[in-house]
Amino acid sequence: MLSVSEAAPAASSAPKRDRFGNLLDPKVGYARGRIITGEVAEAQRQQRAHAIIRERFARSGDAGVFNLTGLIRAFPYEAGDSEAMRSYVHFIARSQGELEQMALTRMGGDPARHDGFLSTRVTAGMLATMLALLKPGDRVLSLVAADRSHPSVKQAVELAQGRFEETTDIEQYVAALGSEPRPAMAVLTMISPSKNHLPRAVAEQAIAEARRAGALVVLDDAHMAARISLWDEPPALAFGAPDVAVWSLDKHVPGPRSGFVAGKRELIGRIRARALSLGVEAQLGQYIAGIHAVEAFDPEPIRAAARLSEGVLKTLAPEMDGKGYLAGAGVAVGGEDFLEIALRRTRKNASEIVPIEAVAFASMKILESHGAVMIPAVGMPGAACTFRLMMYPDGARFGERNIVDAWRLGMDALCGALDDPQQVKEVLHGTASG
Repeated sequence: MLSVSEAAPAASSAPKRDRFGNLLDPKVGYARGRIITGEVAEAQRQQRAHAIIRERFARSGDAGVFNLTGLIRAFPYEAGDSEAMRSYVHFIARSQGELEQMALTRMGGDPARHDGFLSTRVTAGMLATMLALLKPGDRVLSLVAADRSHPSVKQAVELAQGRFEETTDIEQYVAALGSEPRPAMAVLTMISPSKNHLPRAVAEQAIAEARRAGALVVLDDAHMAARISLWDEPPALAFGAPDVAVWSLDKHVPGPRSGFVAGKRELIGRIRARALSLGVEAQLGQYIAGIHAVEAFDPEPIRAAARLSEGVLKTLAPEMDGKGYLAGAGVAVGGEDFLEIALRRTRKNASEIVPIEAVAFASMKILESHGAVMIPAVGMPGAACTFRLMMYPDGARFGERNIVDAWRLGMDALCGALDDPQQVKEVLHGTASG
């Protein structure tokens, strides 16, 4: 049984554990369990969710499925695009660098000093960046609000044979910048995977301190669209003049899964070349869809989704035991908090499931019953251990009443399954999983 731990903090050299005593997987930052044992099990969970989506759509069409992930991952095309898609040569012949120009403008760049290119996804862009800019043994210092950076940051640093260090505290970050050997790079995650926002004043201080320490500055600004829409902050390249920034065209943007990597010309030249050698540069379909996505970007639907989120949080705050928070244009509860709420409701001290299984199970039950698609059900392996109802793009279509009902159904289902891992396994992987 996995119980809530009240013991004193372990020594810094000891393996890290969550509040229930479960050993944290350093790769993803949360505990694996007996059902979600690793990335293969998470991929099976995703496949199960996809099967449920197809079943609901076959029965009810669009009325049976609602996107509450905050992600679009569309490929918008227009009349006339087919000529440019006949072959890559036809695309090259017609391309005038439209995407680069529009994306750099949206990111606050200066064409005289900045350049950029599209990678297959943000993870790919981060990999090319680290492999191009780091030497073996280089220290990389990460600053992120409240939880952790995206796993792609740490993984890319380690693949480049760098030394990755992370903090959520600006004072610890500043102290680490001053220690030897000095960090070669500082990475700031502007909005974390759990949708915690790094305050502007903290980010600006962190950039200035990194500059004084002689470190390169990289912004993981995958959620830039939400950040500039909801916090009225400067776009990535205008935010403290970073050396490199990465922006996602599918997070609150109606575009394909891809990452636009931009920054100082000389650095981008090296990163682009590395991306080409690795084969992680975007293909022509992503470029064409990306052009239309950047053209169509509109902050107002994001702001409307945030207003809906405020109403939902106000309604559900008592039921969330004060653990709920605004996740930009959404409402979220951390995975450990989510499981603890269920334990408190059922007056239990332990459960046979871990937080990642709890949030995935509740989200899958909501998908089955309401057709609401959430990240804990459909997300990629390594996605943040957070229960989150993102109101963009379909929150308004789903409706506030259904959103509230979905939370209640998910929590009630979890309360009934705390001592029933077989039920959790069947829901996450299907009865055929054995």
